[in-house]
Order: sequence, then structure tokens, then C-alpha cells
Amino acid sequence: MPKFPENKKHRYGRRKRNSFQQFIHDIGKKLGRKPSHRKSTVEGSSLFSKSTEISYDEHGKISRIKKQETKYKRLKKPRFSLSAYLQEYRKKRKRAIEKNRKKKFKQKIQKKRAKEFRKEKRISYIRSFFPNYKKPKKKGFAPPEEETKTRDQRIQEKLKQQERNYFKYTINSLALYVTAYLIVYITYQLAVMIVASRWHLDSVLFYYDLAFNDFSPLWTRFNIIVVTFSGPLVSLLIGILFYKVIANRPKVKGFMKLFVIWIALHGFNLFFGAFASGVSTDQGFGYVANWLYMNVFWQIFFSLTFLFILGLIGYYSTGKFLETSNSAYRIKKENRNRFLLHQVILPWLIGGLLIYLVKVPNNMPYDVGNLLTMSLAVVPVIFNRRAKPIINFKYDKKPTKIHWAYIITFVLLLASFRIWLETGLHIELTYDISLRITPV
Repeated sequence: MPKFPENKKHRYGRRKRNSFQQFIHDIGKKLGRKPSHRKSTVEGSSLFSKSTEISYDEHGKISRIKKQETKYKRLKKPRFSLSAYLQEYRKKRKRAIEKNRKKKFKQKIQKKRAKEFRKEKRISYIRSFFPNYKKPKKKGFAPPEEETKTRDQRIQEKLKQQERNYFKYTINSLALYVTAYLIVYITYQLAVMIVASRWHLDSVLFYYDLAFNDFSPLWTRFNIIVVTFSGPLVSLLIGILFYKVIANRPKVKGFMKLFVIWIALHGFNLFFGAFASGVSTDQGFGYVANWLYMNVFWQIFFSLTFLFILGLIGYYSTGKFLETSNSAYRIKKENRNRFLLHQVILPWLIGGLLIYLVKVPNNMPYDVGNLLTMSLAVVPVIFNRRAKPIINFKYDKKPTKIHWAYIITFVLLLASFRIWLETGLHIELTYDISLRITPV
């Protein structure tokens, strides 16, 4: 190997070795180290690329230079799969929803902190004039009874507090149940009155019934069917609107959602349940079956079918009722039935008895039957063990308390219903629409 002068480059662009580097290189060769084969590749922009392969001999000299062209492999695009696309879309959608929920929760916390900061600032400003304004009272030493309380006693006190919270659910739900019934019942009767006024059939609305002149010559088979069918039809539309549209809106939560569900169930009951009670009492919705000349078989068949549909609606309402708990503790498997008992079953029992007592002594069999058929929309709620709420209570926590606004509204509506409709409400609707087209 000839020695190259220092600080000069080889003709291939490599810096020449000095004496020390050459000495290390020779030792490496004697120890059996093979020289590394260097390759340089220049990529082109076309489908072909030129690559240069340089080989070295055992003395480190270039022995061969080989240029070759290599062809790029075309990458095959994966086939479109609808299931994979939908799965990826669901994952992205789920991530976006979770991100949006976390963002809203963060904004909620920030608003709460800002509110607390403003409150503290306001209190500190007032204290500059009144030093003792809202200062916490000094607490002395705990009484010996508190210190000697055992763990079991504390658990018992906590359980008593939870028991009181259950009855708060019952009181709130009772007020909403009766209020929803009054709204749907009055809407039912008003729809019948308005449709009856089309044929100039006067009616008077009492707290217990809608009175017509049964001996009026204006009655025909056709308007009897239309008038008696109008109320149940409006109730069915109310049930569909509140159950499928309003109850599924994300902004409808808590006790407002419970109020919407009660309205929907009362609407469904005054259609599906009212047919069965009307057929059995020959009143209300039962006039439609009688004037359509249905025989007994078809009356029983449609009654059982409608009652079964009403039971299915109640069965699948369990998830919506669980979303009104505002507590992850209440919807656990061991606490679920108890919560549904206080939120759904007891309000139905107490509310139905209250409505019955308000209409005493003029309770109509048709209305009593409707109160009883409501059980088919309420009792199946307990048997749906697979239902789960959609709301994540980690981000939507609210304390359990009595909503006095609902209680006051419930009392005022119930008193007004009984007092104002004692003498009856007469509505007369007259309208005249005329259209005349004459050539010019």
C-alpha cells in the first residue's frame, strides 16, 4: 500500500490517511476485519432509479464499479371496505364526542371557579365596610358523643340520609306525574271540543267529564267516530313527539326529562289504554269501536294488542328513567330496583289515588280505567335489567333536592282544575271560510 501525502484527497473524493490512520488500518486487516462495501444510490423521479455499487478488495482498493437500474414496485391500494370505514367512523365519532364532553366539563369547572372568585371578591369588598360579614363561626372541640361514634354508627347515619334522598325523588316525581296527567287530559278534551264544534255540537268541560247533548239531531255516525277518535289521536301524537323527539335531545336532562317521559306515557296511555277501557265501559274511545260495528272478537283482539304495545313502551322506557337519577350510585344493579320504585311506581300509585280523590264523587268509569291501564306502562320498567343510561354521570352530577317550583305548580294546577271546572267550561268555535273565483 503506497503512502499518500498528508492533507490531500484521493481521486474518488476520500480523504487520504495519515501515518497513524494507516497503522490502525493495517492492524485491523491483520486481525481479520473486512472492509465495508459502500453503496451509493441516486434515486430518480421516474419509475426507474440508478444505483451504483462499489466493491473493495482486501487492501481497501476499488475492485469493481457496477451501475444498475432498479424498478420501483408499485404499491397496491387496499380495497374499500364498508365495515372497516364504518368502524373507523364510529371510533372517530366516539373520540369527538368524548373530547367535546371533556371540553364542556372543563368549561363548566372554569365557570364555577370564576363564579366562586367573583363571590369571594364581592365578600372581601363588603368586609371592607362590615368586617364580620359572612365570617365562619368558630367551632369548638367536638362533643364527646361525636368522638366516640363508631364506624357502624356513621354508616347508619349515611344510610338514613340516603333514605331521605329516595323520598325526595318520590315527591318530585309525584308532582311531575300529576302535572303531566292534567296537561294531557285537558289537551285530549280540548281536541274533542274543537273537532265537535265543526258540526256545531256544543260541549261543556267539567273536571270529571266532557258533556254533550246526546239527543241532538246534529249527531251522525260519521261525526261520532271523528269526534271520539280525535282526542286519542292527539294523545298518540303527543306521546310520539315527547318520547321520540324531545326526550332524546341532549339538553333535556334530570327532572325536566322525567317530566317529558311522564307526558309521553300519559299520551300513549290515552290512546292504547283508553281503547281497552273504552271498550269495556262503552264510553270515550269505545264509541269508535261500537259505531264501526266491531264484534266482540275484534274488540278483545285490538284491546290486548294495544295493551301489549303499551307494556313494551314501558319496558323500553327503563333506560330513560335511569337517566333522570343524576347519580351513578342509584343506577347500580343492587340499587336500581329501589330507585325505580321511588321514581316510577310510588308516584304512579300515589298520583293515581290523588287524581281519583280530586274527581270524587263524580268519577267516570272510563277515567278510572285509564288510571288502571297506566300500570302496564309503569310496572314493566322494573323488569328490564339490561337497560343502561346513555348519560355519563361523571360529568353530570347534581345534588338530590326537592324542587319546590314543581311542587307549587302541581298544587296550583290541581286546585285550579277542581275549582274552575266545577261549574264547567263552555267553548264555542265558529269559523267561516269562503273562496270565490271568477274570470276577469
